[in-house]
Parts: sequence; C-alpha cells; structure tokens
Amino acid sequence: MAIIFAFFQTIMPALGYMLGYGLRIYISHIDHWIAFALLLGIGIKFIQEANAPNKNIHTKNWKVLCLLGIATSIDALVVGTTFSFVDISILLAITIIGITTFIISFLGYEFGGHLCNFNSKKIKILSGIILIVIGTKILLTHLFF
Repeated sequence: MAIIFAFFQTIMPALGYMLGYGLRIYISHIDHWIAFALLLGIGIKFIQEANAPNKNIHTKNWKVLCLLGIATSIDALVVGTTFSFVDISILLAITIIGITTFIISFLGYEFGGHLCNFNSKKIKILSGIILIVIGTKILLTHLFF
C-alpha cells in the first residue's frame, strides 16, 4: 500500500510540473494568481475534509489501492503545476514527497489503530491553513516585491 501511494504521490507532481512548465510561456504574467488560486482551493478542500466522516477502505484489492493512489494524488498534480511557477528543484520536491508519503503510509497502515487517537481534524485544518498561507505569500511576493 505504501509503495502504491508513494508512487502516485511522486508521479503526479512531476506530471503537473511538466504541464505547468509547458504552459509557462502563455501564462507567466498571471502565474502567481494561478498558484494562489490552486493552493487556496486545495487549502479549502483540506479544511472541508476535516469535517467529513472517515471511510473504511479494503486495502487487499490492488485495483482499489491503485484507484485510491490516483484519487488521493490529484491534488499533488495541481500542486505540481504550481511548482513550475516558483523557483524550486522538482527532483528534490518529488523525492521528498515520495519518501514522506511512503513513510507516513507505511506507519499509518502498520500503526493505524494507535494513530486514531490523534486529532486528525486539527491536523487537516492546519494543513489547509498552511497551504493558503503559502499561496498568499506567492501572490504577495509577485505583486509587491
């Protein structure tokens, strides 16, 4: 499970980066607005998901795991497009994303029963706020600095 999730979380930002980089010459004058809008949208989505009920998933089916891997990495595709608008090493970024996803997925699966004691709602809200702040920083940096 951890390998599947890490694979899709690594590939999707790379694909998003290539897509965004290909469009860069056409949208470079509004890239900061696009990055802001995408990160704002993802941040709001995280905050909204904090209130959604958790769903139990059967993790023995490879097709289900692959679909989950794709579904949970769609936002990584969007984030990858924003990487093409900022000065970032895409190889370093996707390496960190892949390793982090693998470790967290592995630990989450292995210790899932123990992890449910943490307040994931607050973590999701904090994650959403952080993404919104990053998007706002990108926008303000391009507009005023």
